[in-house]
Amino acid sequence: MEKEVFDLEQKHLDKTYNKLLEMKKEIEEQISALDEKASDEKNDIRDNIRLDYADYETTMETLGEIEVWNRYIDTYNIESSSLGKRLAIVNKLLESPYFAKIQVQFDPSEEPESYYIGRAAISENGYDQMVVDWRSPIAEVYYNQESGQTHYTVEDREIPVDLQLRRQFELHKNELISYFDTQIAIEDPMLLESLSQTRSDKMQAITATIQKEQNTVIRYPDVPVLLVNGIAGSGKTSVLLQRIAYLFYQKRKTLRPDQVCLMTLNPVFRDYIDNVLPDLGETNPLTLTWQEFMEMVNVPFMDSEYDYTEAESLQLIHDALPDLIPEAGDFYDIRQKENLVMSRKEVLSVVRQFSQFPMGVRLIQTVADELEHRAKYALHNKDNNRENGSSGVAKNGSAEDNRIENDFGGALRDIRRCSFVNVMHVAKRILGKPRITAAEWLYTKMELTGICDRNMKYVMIDEVQDYTMAQMQVFKKYFPNAKFMLLGDEFQAIREGTITFAQIEEMARADKKDFVELPLMTSYRSSPEITDMFASILPEEKKMMVSSVKRPGEKTIVKQCVSEDEYYKELQETIDKYSEMDGLTAIICRNDSNLEKIMAALGDKAPQVITGHDALPKNGAFLIELTLAKGLEFDHVILADADSKSYPDTELGNHCLYTAMSRATQHLAIISNGDLPDKVNN
Repeated sequence: MEKEVFDLEQKHLDKTYNKLLEMKKEIEEQISALDEKASDEKNDIRDNIRLDYADYETTMETLGEIEVWNRYIDTYNIESSSLGKRLAIVNKLLESPYFAKIQVQFDPSEEPESYYIGRAAISENGYDQMVVDWRSPIAEVYYNQESGQTHYTVEDREIPVDLQLRRQFELHKNELISYFDTQIAIEDPMLLESLSQTRSDKMQAITATIQKEQNTVIRYPDVPVLLVNGIAGSGKTSVLLQRIAYLFYQKRKTLRPDQVCLMTLNPVFRDYIDNVLPDLGETNPLTLTWQEFMEMVNVPFMDSEYDYTEAESLQLIHDALPDLIPEAGDFYDIRQKENLVMSRKEVLSVVRQFSQFPMGVRLIQTVADELEHRAKYALHNKDNNRENGSSGVAKNGSAEDNRIENDFGGALRDIRRCSFVNVMHVAKRILGKPRITAAEWLYTKMELTGICDRNMKYVMIDEVQDYTMAQMQVFKKYFPNAKFMLLGDEFQAIREGTITFAQIEEMARADKKDFVELPLMTSYRSSPEITDMFASILPEEKKMMVSSVKRPGEKTIVKQCVSEDEYYKELQETIDKYSEMDGLTAIICRNDSNLEKIMAALGDKAPQVITGHDALPKNGAFLIELTLAKGLEFDHVILADADSKSYPDTELGNHCLYTAMSRATQHLAIISNGDLPDKVNN
């Protein structure tokens, strides 16, 4: 019976694969024909178009011809892009057409129906689907892991079905390597096989092995604030990327990549995840670090990689601004290059004309409109007097307006952008201090000018426990129409003064926004031995909820050295041992000074150092600071400075220890020069 099933599935795979090959050939022929046609059209344009600008009428005819040809070219470009995307999907499916099959019965009087699930959908004739997309409603039955009577949801309507078969495949192109029928995902050979693979420098999509608790997050209905609270290794970032892909699929007619913003802690992490969505046939959204976000919104300075703004400062700016009496220092001169258009005193006089409005958006926008009107009038008069003498003879109105825009666009643009406001001076006056932070500057500008991004529909913040309350308030104000998905682990908060999950909920409730918190309590990253080690740091009630699905591995190495010679010898031997194994070996240091000390001591044998601007290597060993290692995972991890000074028995010290240890998947070595941290000793 098993061979008969195997042969039937192989036959179906061959049929699907051959259809994909036919589609690939057909698309390539269409692209070739389109390119040839486009080339002929371009030659036709070059040979036949007549660029004649002799007079107004012939100029308009020439421009009309150019516009027609431009539309032809745009049509070709759109069609070519569409064909290119389809070809990329087909090529991806040729690597492995699908990964699962379900057999469901909708009604006892009807025959059961089978569906094959893959990374993208393909149909045999434009109607009958050979493979359904993993994000389609029917695929939810596969991920729900509920045999027998279950359901899936279509536009808020539950469709009841009887799930009779849940089958998974291991495929390579058109070769069926194995199949297995299963009911409980954590026992799946496919999942365990996936988890046992060595880690690379790039995160991989988890589409074929999404677990039930992960699927709940991925397919959760839209809410204003969704907080995913997951332990280390529970797949938070993978789930985040799968949810982005799911949203793009569900809202493919209304959601564009530029309407999704993903905030990430550092460029190393962004590089680590940058191939997941393209592998799923989607475009990466706007992905920014905090520093890059500050640069994008034109903050004229940066404090550092992190922001330590007190939330009370932003509240003070909000409360005090309406009562602030404007003064000349709150504004800049308006200039066109080096030429003065309006002085700050003139700007202040306009501001005072609208004193019925308090300092804030309404005042500044009203002033901007008046300043633009006055600036245009002044520029008209100035120019007329210069060109026509003192007579001031008026020129053609619309033509003159266009010329003013061209010649003095810089000054007018500054007025429209409210760049005449000295945000720094206003913020310093309110806060009463000589230096302000980047967050305080941006928040003040938003309060004064109303600058924001109303186009953004989703803001995803990974490792949210490492952001401050002030940063979250800035995001909330800058993206007023966005839904927020926040992912993190409070026990991985490795900086002082960061936001708590209780404060996140409080912020949402204060804004009368629906708030949902979903847990992820299973570790798919680390072996049971490593999971037990980092889970031992958690509070007892949380420790009891943590589990690992990986097969048993090797015992964690814990070594306390009594001298520097012994310490560096042990460290070098462990690096050499792990370096001989397949995969990535991360030597994690608590801070930069410890890293430099170790690097100097190891000398020529020191591994390479990963900085904030480096990508991870393909394999081998490297030194990396804990702040950069956050969110990443490695086959082998060495805590190179695991002493009680680097990891003191404080909340922050224990968070850092938990974070560092939980980066490991297969091997973990904890080495100290002197006393070990209390949590390791226990």
